Amino acid sequence: MRHEILSVSKAKGRLLELTRKVQEDGRAYILTRDGEPVSALVPIEDYESLLETMDVLADKKTMRDLTAALADERQGRLYKRDKNGRWSKYKRTKRVA
Repeated sequence: MRHEILSVSKAKGRLLELTRKVQEDGRAYILTRDGEPVSALVPIEDYESLLETMDVLADKKTMRDLTAALADERQGRLYKRDKNGRWSKYKRTKRVA
């Protein structure tokens, strides 16, 4: 994500312009006060994605399930469903780098 650093006082006078750039171009802005970052102006999709990621990371059960799933994947314990809903062992193909 591209971002620019801008003081709150400068951003205040350009808020409509900055909002358009965020919405149309996906730009992001770090807003500072006295040279210190205090907030960010980011596309709503990025903000919602960040909130969702924080929710997942904060949920202990989800994190345990993800950790177990990654361990299964590393051990080759992968399964998939066919068209009829039956489970079968998934055979990995070699990845080409």
